[in-house]
This record gives sequence, C-alpha cells and structure tokens, in this order.
Amino acid sequence: MKIFMRMALASYLVFSLAGLAAAQQAVAPPPAPAGSGPSLAVTMQFIQDKLSHLGVVNYVGYTHDSIDNSSWTNSFSTEDTNVTADPATCRISFHEKRTRDGNVTSDKDFTINLSEMQDVIVMPRDQLLKKVNTNAGHPSWDARIDPPVFILDVRKSEDTEWYFYFFDEDLANRVAKAVVHAIELCGGGNKSPF
Repeated sequence: MKIFMRMALASYLVFSLAGLAAAQQAVAPPPAPAGSGPSLAVTMQFIQDKLSHLGVVNYVGYTHDSIDNSSWTNSFSTEDTNVTADPATCRISFHEKRTRDGNVTSDKDFTINLSEMQDVIVMPRDQLLKKVNTNAGHPSWDARIDPPVFILDVRKSEDTEWYFYFFDEDLANRVAKAVVHAIELCGGGNKSPF
C-alpha cells in the first residue's frame, strides 16, 4: 500500500509540475512598450517633404592660407532632387548635383539604407571645409561661407557619409531629429555601449 501511495504521490507531483510548466509556457509575454514619437511612415514623409523642398543652395567660399597669406574665392551650388523616403525599405533615395565654380563635381543617384547608419550630425559648412582641407594636407587653409550654410551629415562610417545642404539651421536640426528617429525605427544607429 505504501508503494502505491508513493507512486500516486509521485504521479500527482509529476503531472502537477508538468501542468504548471505548460501553464507557464502558455502565458503570453508582456506587451512591448509603445514606441514614442511619430510612426515610421509619418517620419519618412516629413523627411521626404523637407529634403524635396530645399531647392538649389548657392554659396561662396572665401579661403585664406595662413602660411603664404594668399586668399581665393570659390562659388558652390548643390541641389538634391527626386527625393524618396520609403518606409517599406527604410531607404532614402535622391539625385545629387553639385558644382564648384560652374564645373560639375557630382551628378548621380544615391541611396541611404537607414538600418546601416551610425550617426547624424548638423554642422556649419565652414566646419566641413576645414575638415576636407585638413584631410587633403592643407590645415593652414581657413574658409568662410557666405551666406551661411548648414550641413546635415548622415554617416554610415567615418568615410561613408551623405550631405544635405540647408540655409536654415533650425530646419536642418528638425530634419536631423527626424532622420535619427527613422534610423532608430529601422534598427540602425550606433549600438556601441561606449
């Protein structure tokens, strides 16, 4: 009788534990917290609208070399057309045309895959020119841009980046905020803990 009772008790425990395990597996996980901010579709539409309406950005660069005290002027123009911000693919596509002193320096299509982007920065065009000049071996060259132009720099890595040109710094910062939000919604961004 004792053996039967032990077997019954053991069976009861096994079935109870199995039932408990099954009940635990059947419980749905808690819902994920709701995302804050606009949806990806709304964000991408905002980006597309703002980038599509930038128009031609014309400006002049005044450069001075502090070593030989020489100075020169260059005229620049940039225009982005056919901007498409597609929430289904998490990509921004556009055609870029840039000129320097009337000569075309870029006239091609680009696609930015937001899930691969790491950083978004807004900076004055002067700052970008200083970086370009220094990297080209001319740290003594200082440039001033007139009228002031601001760059929205979308970076995949230090040597892979795309620029959008704005006269309005506030608008550049608003679009940058939207691009950061879109990158996060698309699974991109800098994942480094440091």
